[in-house]
Amino acid sequence: MQLAELVELVVDHTDGYECFPFNKPTRHEKIIWHVVKHQSNDKIIAMVFEKDDELLIDLKLTIEHGQQMRLIRGVEPGFHMNKEHWNTVYVNATDLTVNELINMIKESAELTI
Repeated sequence: MQLAELVELVVDHTDGYECFPFNKPTRHEKIIWHVVKHQSNDKIIAMVFEKDDELLIDLKLTIEHGQQMRLIRGVEPGFHMNKEHWNTVYVNATDLTVNELINMIKESAELTI
């Protein structure tokens, strides 16, 4: 999956919109954060980014569900996020199915509304 496809997947399954709140135009950023926020409250649903040629997404899950999902290859505690609630998925290096990823996206949207 490509970055634009992943952002589109998140937007299509939530009420979110893409923005770039962490990227300063006056600085050269190593990571470009594609943040999807709720239209209703501007809370973050997901953060999509590339690091070391890997496509990643940060999603909020219940603590219990996050612990279960971390048993799957390619799912780790959240990168630069609260590691208890947020999880990072290595999108192209995980054993998750697309449907499982979509369900995680929907859960993140529900938990951040």
